[in-house]
Amino acid sequence: MPSVSVDESLHLEYFDSSSLLNPSAVKKGGKDPIFSWYRRYLTAKEEGKDAINGTLGSLLLDNGDLALNQVVMDSLRKQKGYDMAGYAPLRGIPAFRELTIDLALGPFRDEINTEVMSMATPGGCGALYASARNFADPGSKVLLRDLHWGPYQTILAENSLNSHTYPLWGSGMELAVALEELVSTQSRVLSWLNDPAHNPTGLTLTREERAQTLDCFIKSAQANPSIGHTLLIDAAYHLYASEPFAWAQTLSEAEQLPHNLLILFAISCSKSHTIYGLRTGALVCLHPSIEFLNRIEGVLLHTGRGTWSAPPRLPQIALAEIHEQMNDEWEDQKDTLKALLNRRRTAFNSALEEVGVRPLPNHDGYFAFIECEDPVAVCESCAEEYVFLVPLSGGIRVGICAIPVFEMKRVASALATALGE
Repeated sequence: MPSVSVDESLHLEYFDSSSLLNPSAVKKGGKDPIFSWYRRYLTAKEEGKDAINGTLGSLLLDNGDLALNQVVMDSLRKQKGYDMAGYAPLRGIPAFRELTIDLALGPFRDEINTEVMSMATPGGCGALYASARNFADPGSKVLLRDLHWGPYQTILAENSLNSHTYPLWGSGMELAVALEELVSTQSRVLSWLNDPAHNPTGLTLTREERAQTLDCFIKSAQANPSIGHTLLIDAAYHLYASEPFAWAQTLSEAEQLPHNLLILFAISCSKSHTIYGLRTGALVCLHPSIEFLNRIEGVLLHTGRGTWSAPPRLPQIALAEIHEQMNDEWEDQKDTLKALLNRRRTAFNSALEEVGVRPLPNHDGYFAFIECEDPVAVCESCAEEYVFLVPLSGGIRVGICAIPVFEMKRVASALATALGE
């Protein structure tokens, strides 16, 4: 291999990458705060420190191993030949597509006054990407709550989209005002709502808040019949919530939706079935017109074919089999993991109360959130005690999904010290 001369190395060092990268790509970067802080935790563990991991969104056992639903693992391992290695249909395995509708709507499926269709995607992120690609105009703004999962912004940027936010907390008027602002400047409005078990706070809307939210979208759609409205429920953690099918219940109580309002569910099997890396999910679509849903199916098929081709076959086959033949066994193990999360949340909130630290109200799922003015400084202080958390805009995300009950007092103490409580 020819060596590189000094002159050539200098040339490479000062090479202007913009001659190869397009203007959009030049602005991109790969640093992710969640994985950066997770790496710091791993480094501390490698150095033999008694470190606590509150960074990644993965449910861990008390010994640090990934918590797995054994029914799912057994079903994956027993699949043979073609179902392990073959392609899946581009739309997804039919039985899996039906399953994801059930996972989204549960016992309220037949009570909702719409037609329904599902398309398999590579995880919940694939569902979010497909919605961004097709239900918002490039250059427009997608409506989010002001506190949201950071990679939302990455997905939007990849689709030449921006965001417009309304407060996580409020009277409901803020959402109506935000919708009015967007319909006055855009021909389409797409909104992503992570509920129940919100990431990063663990907050779940009440029944009244859900109804109020849906009513805002219905009224905006009715008042602006030429403007398309799409509300996506990001249901990444919903099966760990106390009311997993709460949004389906809210939809079942609504009158027929206007034709310019589309309801989507981004279904992720990562957490509910403990298969994070197998990238398995779906976009479930609800609309009064089956003809329109058939049209959407073709659109989503086109996006999938041009982006990820087809989601993996193996987990679709395994999960469809589980829910047809071993649903009770799967449910028992899922409920065991859910109970573990609930014990940790109770211990965390109690430990914080003892040291006078107030988190945002949190109800379900993997996370809790503490508001503060300098999140990085707080996390740096906690890291000095080998407690690793994630600084986000406006506060600290605590991954209670990974922290044993017996470590919660230590986490609370580190936070109290860092916050000066």
